[in-house]
Amino acid sequence: MTTFLITLRKAAVAMATIAAAFFVVTAGAGAANASGVYAEIRFAPGTDHGTVDGYINRGYSDIWTLEARAGQLMTIEVISHYTSASGTALVLLTAPDGRLYPTDTPVSQFQLPATGRYHLTITTKQNDASYTMNVRIV
Repeated sequence: MTTFLITLRKAAVAMATIAAAFFVVTAGAGAANASGVYAEIRFAPGTDHGTVDGYINRGYSDIWTLEARAGQLMTIEVISHYTSASGTALVLLTAPDGRLYPTDTPVSQFQLPATGRYHLTITTKQNDASYTMNVRIV
């Protein structure tokens, strides 16, 4: 199963890299208005948090990236703007070493295992989803 997840992650990163070659967005407290966004979350100077808004079509993912250090605590809050369970935005945290940390609650906390670039992948089960994601690192 681990080999499968690593292969799946490599495929997702490769697809995101290709998408980034065509469409790169940098967001501070910004918005993603198209499915398939690959963008960096940037915190305002002197703050420990950032917020992004997005909309994803079924079958697509938005990938948000950020740099963090080992030992820091990351809190991720995803607010779906639809009430239907099938229109709920879900997030998957991928560590720099490829480890996957799925979330199944609107608010999740992780003690970060490594220093480097983390990927937050937003997906939806069945229907399109509009979301706001708040990320805090302390």
